[in-house]
Amino acid sequence: MTDKREALSELAAQKLVEQIRKKPNSNLGLPTGRTPVTMYRHIVRLSREFGLDWSEVHCFALDDYLETLEEYSFQKYLEKNLYQHIGISAANTHNPRFNDDYDQLIEKHGGLDLTVLGIGANGHIAFNEPGTPEASYTQCIWLDESSRNSLKGGFPEDSDVPTKAVTMGISTILSSKSIIMLAFGEEKKEILKRAFDNGVDPTIPASFLVLHKNVSILTDCD
Repeated sequence: MTDKREALSELAAQKLVEQIRKKPNSNLGLPTGRTPVTMYRHIVRLSREFGLDWSEVHCFALDDYLETLEEYSFQKYLEKNLYQHIGISAANTHNPRFNDDYDQLIEKHGGLDLTVLGIGANGHIAFNEPGTPEASYTQCIWLDESSRNSLKGGFPEDSDVPTKAVTMGISTILSSKSIIMLAFGEEKKEILKRAFDNGVDPTIPASFLVLHKNVSILTDCD
C-alpha cells in the first residue's frame, strides 16, 4: 500500500469519527470490499483512542450479495472489520438483505448523515450497475459481468461468485447529507475522469454524484 493511500484512508476515518463526535446519533452508509479495509482499521484505532461512544450510531450497509454463503456476505465483512471492535449494538447495524423497506428504515432514523463509497471499474457505486436511473431506491439487481469478474479473487471457485445482490439505489445515496468516495489505484483513474468531468451519464452511475453538493473524493490517482 502506498503512503498516500494509507494517509487518505486515515483521513476518511478521521472524517467519519469526527461526524460521530459532532453528532453522536449519526447514521452512516458503509461500504465493503478491498478499498475501505484500511479505513476501517483506522476507525477502530481512533475509536479506541477517543473512547468513541457508538451506542447511538446506526450503520447501514450499502449493499450485500444474495444467495451466497454467509461467510462471504457483506454483513460478515462489516462484523469482522468494524462492528465487533467498536461495541456497537447488533440492533444498530442494518443491512438491506434483512429489511423489506430499507429506505423507509433509513428515513425513520432521520436519513443518512455520511455515506462512504467506492467506485467500480464500470463506474458502479454500491451495486448500482450501468444504466441504473437516478430515481432508484433500494432494490435487488443482477450483477454486471464486469463486476462479477472483479469479485472472482474473493471466492474459492468462479462458480461461487454471486449473480444477484441488493443495493441502496442512486436516490438513496444522493439523499445522504455528505458523501466520501475512496478510489485507489491507477485502474480507477480513467473511470473517475469519465464520471466527474462530463456531467451526468447514466451509463456511469458514479456520475450522478455531480448532482450532490457535499462530495469529497479521496484518490491516489494523480
